[in-house]
Amino acid sequence: MLKPDYRGGGIVNLMASIAGRFGHRTGYPQLRALPAAALRQHRTVVLVVLDGLGYRYLTTRGAGSFLHRRLEARLTSGFPTTTSSCVATFATGVAAERHGITGWFTHLPELGAVSTILFARPRYGGPAFSDAGVGFKDIMLAGPIFDRLRAESVVITQRSIAYGDFSRANSGNATVRCYSDLGGFIRRIASAVRSARGTAFISAYWPGFDHRCHHHGTGHSAVTRHFRDLDRSIERLSARLSGSGAVMLITADHGLADTPRDRLVDLADHPRMAECLTLPLCGEPRLAYCYVRPDKAGQFTQYVRTRLRHCCDLRTRGQLVRRGFYGTGKADPRFAGRIGDFILVMKPGWCIKDFLPNEQRFFLKANHGGVTADEMYVPLVVVAP
Repeated sequence: MLKPDYRGGGIVNLMASIAGRFGHRTGYPQLRALPAAALRQHRTVVLVVLDGLGYRYLTTRGAGSFLHRRLEARLTSGFPTTTSSCVATFATGVAAERHGITGWFTHLPELGAVSTILFARPRYGGPAFSDAGVGFKDIMLAGPIFDRLRAESVVITQRSIAYGDFSRANSGNATVRCYSDLGGFIRRIASAVRSARGTAFISAYWPGFDHRCHHHGTGHSAVTRHFRDLDRSIERLSARLSGSGAVMLITADHGLADTPRDRLVDLADHPRMAECLTLPLCGEPRLAYCYVRPDKAGQFTQYVRTRLRHCCDLRTRGQLVRRGFYGTGKADPRFAGRIGDFILVMKPGWCIKDFLPNEQRFFLKANHGGVTADEMYVPLVVVAP
């Protein structure tokens, strides 16, 4: 099982270097490949997060591209290797054990609810938590890094998500600028760099690559075309930023692994396992959190180790926490309730899903959240125009 490098080789350490450039310590070591001192010559630091662009994709299917030619290092993602948790790391500068966002479906014991965390609402649907008087700042266990930096901060994100509870809580006091398409994304970055009055940190997020991989698979022509468009757009942006004093640090939250439909485990086909659970599956299809009835723990573990041993490895919460998968520091006391009693770590290509009575059944051709090299390793591209 691959696990994140929190001691100098992961995205949390990249954030420590950026924070150090602007006078803040996150509590994690700075990135070995790019310490804060190397960033001090630049007036503006632009962090570009290309959702889903894994290191292995860039160095194989993306070989020879502009981004590949500027590749500086291979980093590890966070854990789990998923957008909700890793975007929270980019926004707070800390790992999951401290920010508490542990997957697409995160159990929030304080609310008695399984949440679709990026939408800040119960998994079964309905209004956002804020409409019920629950602020997302009470759900996040760590505050936004933008409020701690000695720099003008700008967040650039897609219009459709910019003002949701999750995004607003994680943007803090940063100026938020929105876009609707790839051209707008590039223009917003260029404009933010040009308009910066002093030292500035600009954090820009692009979800289009991840979206296409999910729906088509990583090798599909639609993904290839989008990568080429993205690569050309960033190359043109580099030219536009020439002489600006800015440096672009381009990375990703995670990579993706193709998941064939014949490797999908449907919990409905395993009633003896389902009857052991107190909650729906949480986490991710490639890393599922199981909350188990105490009197059914033996039945649950025996079932998984016999009937599902071909498709997953069974781990306890304590095993993964002690081995430092979620971070290496002191975890927030509320964190433990957000990762289940047992964790199903799915083997390459495999997913496990359940569906609530009101949920539409769907299948994604590529997923993330697991511990394969495709999912865990992300690139660090450095562009100093």
